[in-house]
Amino acid sequence: MGSWRNLVFLSHILINVVGLSISQPDFLYFNCFAGFGNYTTNSSYQTTLHTLLSSLSLNTDSYGFYSSSLGENPDRVSAIVLCRGDVDLDTCRGCIGNSTSYITQVCPNSKMAVGWYDVCMVRYSNESIYGTTSTAPGQCFGSAQQAPNVTQYNQALSTLFDRLISEAASGGTRKKFATGIETGLDFLTVYGLMQCTPDLSELDCSNCLEIVLADIPSYIRGSVGGRILKPSCNLQFDDFLFYREIQVDSPPPVDSPPPVDSTPGIG
Repeated sequence: MGSWRNLVFLSHILINVVGLSISQPDFLYFNCFAGFGNYTTNSSYQTTLHTLLSSLSLNTDSYGFYSSSLGENPDRVSAIVLCRGDVDLDTCRGCIGNSTSYITQVCPNSKMAVGWYDVCMVRYSNESIYGTTSTAPGQCFGSAQQAPNVTQYNQALSTLFDRLISEAASGGTRKKFATGIETGLDFLTVYGLMQCTPDLSELDCSNCLEIVLADIPSYIRGSVGGRILKPSCNLQFDDFLFYREIQVDSPPPVDSPPPVDSTPGIG
């Protein structure tokens, strides 16, 4: 099994035992936006940032997304947290609690930062970030295992992700998340996942995922598993089931029309 899979598996274990561990797991990837400004220790910006980050975990609801801003310019801070759409609320909040604490350790004094664990992302900035698409910085991971038939595997990937882009982008303002399976020739099966932060419009989400998808040929072509992380959207694929299958709630019953008044008219 490739090093990428081992990394994801290890991160998943560490996140789920966070309550038993004193130290925090490393991010899969983080970026401190070097050159975009720093704050000074014990400044108003630092106080505002820590206050905001400490509030994010408990305020995140069952849809796994929360966005908030705090303070006044020039010390105003905006933050977004996003959990992978298949995780339960306790796991989500635990991951966010870890990430919001750890991000200021790995990016001390940075006015902007983003970090990813296996099942969540935290992002903050001194600029407004809600409803804006950001595809940088980002990171690509590919498993060491190569597909036995790269052409067929890529065809299956293309078919699957074309479908998932539409499904994820058409999600509502609470969750833009889609998973699926595609079976190709020679019993080849690929599992895929796509997600956007739900503050994006349908068009912006679709465009973001198209940009992410375009990175596959350049960075992880031929691998049976891969993952691409961007601040506003992400994707993952592999030849095994790596996500939790979700039971989709049935839509509420349609109200019955009122009975027709059969009383004959007077005339």
